[in-house]
Amino acid sequence: MTLSSEKELNGLDNPSFVDEDGSHYYSSPDHAARGPEEGRGLGHSGSKLAYMVTDIPPWYLCILLGIQHFLTAMGGLVAIPLILSKELCLQHDLLTQSHLISTIFFVSGICTLLQVLFGVRLPVIQGGTFAFLTPTLAMLSLPKWKCPAWTQNATLVNASSPEFIEVWQTRMREVQGAIIVASCFQILVGFSGLIGFLMRFIGPLTIAPTITLVALPLFDSAGDDAGQHWGIAFM
Repeated sequence: MTLSSEKELNGLDNPSFVDEDGSHYYSSPDHAARGPEEGRGLGHSGSKLAYMVTDIPPWYLCILLGIQHFLTAMGGLVAIPLILSKELCLQHDLLTQSHLISTIFFVSGICTLLQVLFGVRLPVIQGGTFAFLTPTLAMLSLPKWKCPAWTQNATLVNASSPEFIEVWQTRMREVQGAIIVASCFQILVGFSGLIGFLMRFIGPLTIAPTITLVALPLFDSAGDDAGQHWGIAFM
């Protein structure tokens, strides 16, 4: 690697280097920030970025993109309580299912506001995570938490009876407690800085199988729900 004569042309503050294969690169941070092709935002594929990270789109475009983001996240927000409803013995209680959906929307909005105002301010919706679904379904499949047989019969379910309310609320409290404990563990890992050390060993080869294993147990629930009306599921 040699310093080329272009250093005199570019100035000492922005030297150009020539690699052994004859390619040029610049050591100036300003040039690196501008990116290739004279800082026009062109990547290796030649595509141009419409907006950089710190750019602010017009207000009307922000509204459109916000609606698009919400519609994308809405499916995930609705899917979580619907998937859990069967394990919570609520498959014949549509009113309580609607309450759970309303609750996750409301809490998601509060978490998003806290994240935008006081958190890292990422332009994302803080919704429910499917990562908790797999251990939750595994926990509720234990013999202790199996739904009573009478809750599987719609004619025997009285949604307003104290007995039925206690059945699903007991399971809900168990799930909430487990999530709180798991979240506290995540907080401790984050504050300890351990994640920075672990990131050395976490790569695409680790993440891809993990996400696949998280999604595999959900295939049965997703297929059953989608099979009730494939037109709506496709949309």
